[in-house]
Amino acid sequence: MSDKPQVIILNGVGSVGKTSMAQALQDIIDRSFLHVSMDVFLGMLPKRMFGHPAGMIFETAMDQGAPSAIIHTGEVMARATRGMRHAVAAMTSVGNSVIVRTGDRRTH
Repeated sequence: MSDKPQVIILNGVGSVGKTSMAQALQDIIDRSFLHVSMDVFLGMLPKRMFGHPAGMIFETAMDQGAPSAIIHTGEVMARATRGMRHAVAAMTSVGNSVIVRTGDRRTH
């Protein structure tokens, strides 16, 4: 296997097994992968940013007759997301391979 850092992105809706998949990959892949989770970055936000236009607002809408969640994000959340991408880039720039666990989020 190459010495060049590698990135694996796990993306999907909640409760589909992304964390379990990341842990299983860490166990079976021959090289060491760090596990980076979007949830950790969300946990860094002040609680007041949830339900706030600058952070994240969750809206329920109907999509083809079924309820659907829409997530509106503001400037604070956008900076946190950019920060996560820069953090992953920084980790790989010093030689770390990473598994990035995100979520399926529609942003407006």
